[in-house]
Amino acid sequence: MMRGSRSLRHDTNHMLHFKRAPWIFASLCSLCGPLSLAAGAALSQQDLAPADATVTQALPRYLEARAARFIDWQEDGAMLVATRFGDTEQIHRVRSPAGEREQRSFDAEPVLAAASQPQHAGAFVYLAPRNGGQQTALLLAQPGGASVPLTDGSARDGAALWAHDGLRMAFSSNRGAAPGSEERGIDLLDTSAAFAGIRVLVNAAGYRWRVFDWSSDDQRLLLGRESLAPQPDSGGRIGGDVELFVADVSSGALTAVEGSQKQEAHKADSRLKALPAAPVRAHAARYAPDGRGILLLGRNQGASAPDFQQLEYIAPASGEARVLSNDPARDVELFDESADGHFLAYTTNEGGASHLSLLDQQRKLDLNVAAMPPGIISSLKFDASGKHLALTLESARGPRDVFVLEPETQTLTRWTDSELGPIDPAQLIVPALVRYPTWDRIESQPRMLSAYVYRPSAVSGPSALHPVLILLRTGAGVQYRPGFEPLAQFLAKELGYVVIAPNVRGATGYGRGFEQLGEGALRDDAARDIGSLLVWIGLQQELDFTHIAILGEGRASYLALSCLSQYGDRLHGGIVAFPPHIGPGAGITSVRRPVLLVHGRSDPEVPAYETEQLAARLRAGGAAVQYLGAADEGGGFLRKSNRDAYYTAAANFLAQLAH
Repeated sequence: MMRGSRSLRHDTNHMLHFKRAPWIFASLCSLCGPLSLAAGAALSQQDLAPADATVTQALPRYLEARAARFIDWQEDGAMLVATRFGDTEQIHRVRSPAGEREQRSFDAEPVLAAASQPQHAGAFVYLAPRNGGQQTALLLAQPGGASVPLTDGSARDGAALWAHDGLRMAFSSNRGAAPGSEERGIDLLDTSAAFAGIRVLVNAAGYRWRVFDWSSDDQRLLLGRESLAPQPDSGGRIGGDVELFVADVSSGALTAVEGSQKQEAHKADSRLKALPAAPVRAHAARYAPDGRGILLLGRNQGASAPDFQQLEYIAPASGEARVLSNDPARDVELFDESADGHFLAYTTNEGGASHLSLLDQQRKLDLNVAAMPPGIISSLKFDASGKHLALTLESARGPRDVFVLEPETQTLTRWTDSELGPIDPAQLIVPALVRYPTWDRIESQPRMLSAYVYRPSAVSGPSALHPVLILLRTGAGVQYRPGFEPLAQFLAKELGYVVIAPNVRGATGYGRGFEQLGEGALRDDAARDIGSLLVWIGLQQELDFTHIAILGEGRASYLALSCLSQYGDRLHGGIVAFPPHIGPGAGITSVRRPVLLVHGRSDPEVPAYETEQLAARLRAGGAAVQYLGAADEGGGFLRKSNRDAYYTAAANFLAQLAH
C-alpha cells in the first residue's frame, strides 16, 4: 500500500530482526564432530571444511552492490531514501536527480522504516531494532542535532503514521501484551508535549491492529483488525486481509466500516456494484482525497468475490462502490493517489514482474506508461504537488533504485544510481520463465506451474551436465519474483549451477484459489509439486539429476526440509535458512543428506534453542549438519557482514555438493 507522506514505510523483504554480536560459524557435521550450542552460552566456533577457491576468488565481486529504496518526500521537494552505509542501511537525503546522498540517520542498527514530519522542514521519524530485533524503538531525527528517542525500545513498536499537524503519531505496538504474544494494539504519541507519554488508543484484545490513515481533520484513524486465528480469506494462514475500523481519536470509540445493500443507479458502468452487508475487509486502505470515501485493496463482492485483489473505492455513507483497477486477472499490489485526486497510480503483479498503471481521473483516461523499464516496483508515492510520482524499481540486472515519473509528460527520471560493484550488468543472467506439469489435473489437463530458471551462459562453463539448485522462497503466501539475486548469479556464472526458482501452490500472485491449495492440511501438496519438478529436471538433457540441491528461506525452509525427507534419494543436500518454528512432530527424522542450517540467534519468533534442537534432531537422524548462526540478528540477515557470511557458507556448501 502507498499513502501520504506521513506514513512510516517499511519494506517487507527487509523487515527483519537482529541482535549485536559476531556471527558464528559452527559445524555439527561428522567431519568436525559434535558441537553443543546452549542458549545464552558464549559463542562457540567450529570451522567448516576448507573454502572452495572459486568461491573465495569470485564471490566477493557479486556482494559489493548497494541499493536505494524510496522512503518519503520532504516539503522542499527533496526525498529520503534508504541505502547501505558500511554494514547497515541508513536514511539519506537526496535533493535532486543524481544528487549527493546526505546521510541523515546514524543508528547502530539497520533502519527499518522512516517518514518525514509534516510542517517540520528536514525532520523525520525512523524505526530501528533493539535487543537484536526482539524490540524496536522510534526516534526523531532533526536537522543539526542528535536523534531523540520517542519510545524506549522496551516493546516492539511498528510503523508510525504522522497526523497532518506534524505533532501526533499513531503506531501499532505490543506494549502491555503477554510475552510471546502476536497481539498488537494502537498507541498515540504527541511529540509537542514533553511529558505526555504514550496513550493507548486501542487495546489489542486478542487481535493484531494496523494503522492505515488519519482523516483530513486528524479526528479519526482508519485501522485494520487482524485475527490471530487463520481466516478463510487468507488461505488458512494468519496475515490475510483485515477488517476495517474507524477510531475516534478523542474517545477511542471504534466503528466498523461496513457496506450496505444499496444498489448503484449508474448501471451503465459495469464496474459499479453493490457493497456487501460486510464488514469490509482489505489488504491496505487509505482515505480518498474527496473526504467521503476509502481507497482499498481487497475483494469485497461477497459470494462473487474475484480470485485476485483489486483496487476499490467505497463510500460507506452512500453505499457507493467502484472497482478502479481494470484487470480482474491480476493482483493489485501498491497504489497512491495525488492529493488533489487528479492522478491515481497502482501496480499489478504479472507473473512476478510489476506493471504500472496511471489513471487521469479528471479526463477519465487510462495512461500507458511506456517509459517504465521492466522490473519489480516496491514503492509508489506522489509528492505534495501531485506532479511527481516516486517509485523503487529493481531487476535481475540491477539492485533497487529510485525513479520519478511526471504524469503529465510521462517523463521518467532516475534519481539514484546504485553501485553494482565490479560486475558488468550486461553479463548478468535474466532468468527464463518456464512452465512444468505437476501431479494433479485441471479439467483433464495437468496443472502447470511456473518457475524462473537461471542458466549458465555458453562462455561461463563447460558444456557438461550442470548441477541444479532448487531455490525456494515460495508457497505459504510467498511468491518468487526475479529481482536482483547475487547468489543465484554467482552460482550460475561461476559454479555452473542451473538455479530453478519455482512457484508452487500456496504462492501469492496467482489468485486466492491457488494460495489456498498449499495451506493447512494441503501443505504437503506443495512438496509434491517439488517432486514433479524433480521429474521435469530428470527430463532435461543439460541437467545433472544426480547433483540436485535445495535451498529454502523463511517459511519455505520448512518445505525444503520436507523435500529432503521425502525425496532424499534424488536430492544431494539442502540449505535451510531462517526456519520458522518447527515442532517435534515434523517428519524430519528421515533426512539423511547434508544440511546447512542458517539462523539468526536473536530471532524473537524462533528462539536460538529451537534451531539448535532442530540441528540436533537432524544429526541424530543421520544427517551431516553444518550450522551458521548470527548472534546479532534474527529472522534474516540485514547486516552486510552477516549476509556475506551466509552467501559464502552457502556457496562453499554447494561447491562441495557439485563434486
